[in-house]
Amino acid sequence: MWDENYERPLNTNFYQAKPLNMPPSWYNEGKGGFRYERLDNKLIAEAYSGKRFLKKGDTLHFNFSLLITPFKPIDTKKHFSNRYYHKYFPLDSIKEYGANIVNVHHATAINPYINYPFLRPDSMKSYIDEAHRKNMRVKIYYTVRELSNHAPEVFAIQSLNGEIFASRSFSRNLKNYGKNGGYSWLQEHLLNDDYIAAWFSSNVEDAAILNTGVSRWHNYYVEGLNWLVDNVGIDGLYIDDLAFDRTTMKRMRKVLEKRPAPLIDLHSANQFNYNDGFANSANLYLEHFPFIDRLWFGEYFKYDNDPDYWLIEVSGLPYGLMGEMLQDGGNPYRGMVFGMTARAPWSGDPAPLWKVWDEFGITDSRMIGYWVPYCPVKTGNKDVIATVYLKDGKAMVAVASWADEETKIKLQINWDELDISQENAKIFAPEIKDFQRAASFNINDSITIEHGKGLLLIISN
Repeated sequence: MWDENYERPLNTNFYQAKPLNMPPSWYNEGKGGFRYERLDNKLIAEAYSGKRFLKKGDTLHFNFSLLITPFKPIDTKKHFSNRYYHKYFPLDSIKEYGANIVNVHHATAINPYINYPFLRPDSMKSYIDEAHRKNMRVKIYYTVRELSNHAPEVFAIQSLNGEIFASRSFSRNLKNYGKNGGYSWLQEHLLNDDYIAAWFSSNVEDAAILNTGVSRWHNYYVEGLNWLVDNVGIDGLYIDDLAFDRTTMKRMRKVLEKRPAPLIDLHSANQFNYNDGFANSANLYLEHFPFIDRLWFGEYFKYDNDPDYWLIEVSGLPYGLMGEMLQDGGNPYRGMVFGMTARAPWSGDPAPLWKVWDEFGITDSRMIGYWVPYCPVKTGNKDVIATVYLKDGKAMVAVASWADEETKIKLQINWDELDISQENAKIFAPEIKDFQRAASFNINDSITIEHGKGLLLIISN
């Protein structure tokens, strides 16, 4: 819900410098709100503004938008086939590791300056051309929430008085930010002191300046992306939180579609905290999800929370997306219930799991999540859940525990749904480095599940 006073707030932990303008119509000085209730098999949602008085000639705009999920079918084959390596590294080593998509962060040799990937185009193109010869793809860090002080346009932008660089004088709440300070170059060259210092990369002495919400810089950004696609051959983008609107996202996607099978993945830290305005990351970026290929919802996400939290706030599955884990490497057992691993090499080592995926043939399987009533394998314990990856004649079952202690389960298996003969069935846990030891089970065995862990089981004839 929004109103005619809407301006895009500043991004992530700068939110309090320029928070959301509350819509006068819906907000009504705190009297408005939102509530829902379940009635039989229906969920009734109600948005309200509360009581108010209107005088003759008053106008209120009750704007709202509906985003109907899922936005697209879940493409498990695409997800499990695309193996990410989130580091600029020699391509032969990445290929040997088992990855086929490279994310090149900023502060690296071919992309040194944040959100200005135009100063090393020859070396970037050489790396990407080599990747293409090896049947690999390369995506780069490039977005608009802040801009490197190495950009030649810095002084021209500064002269626009807060249109593109977030201005202290236009911000409503800077008490938590003190003086701008930042890297010495900013203090020495942006002499009017009307800027907000952002990310600093010491290895390349790159000092970023915070951008405002939506501006003409988005036109530059999209045209820059177009140039990179045409002249450097990038295969997509790694976006570190979003500071632009849905229209810009659609324009970006259209530009990227000039490349075969382009990819956009979105990273976000958990923004449910004071500095970020207590925003749910999935809800905050929901309007962009139709144009994104993968999520990486990472820092500060609470992987000890219950399965509903994983499903709705982390996994992307309700929206037609899938994702990966970051914070402390995630939980590999719980992650597999949602088709997630850590992202190499930034937050873990998924290669042993990839090996088992390939041995099983997960890319050609059908994923049936624990949340589906007809999931053919259940555990009989509400705190231990199972997701099935089903193929002809065999199934991979990801089991993960949210129980408070070690527990035992007995698998409840619908053999007809699995299309596996109960009499000839075998259940085994393949050896997976740093995940589980090899083991075999009879179909009626009690299986021990450690606290906070799980198993990856293969059921076959």
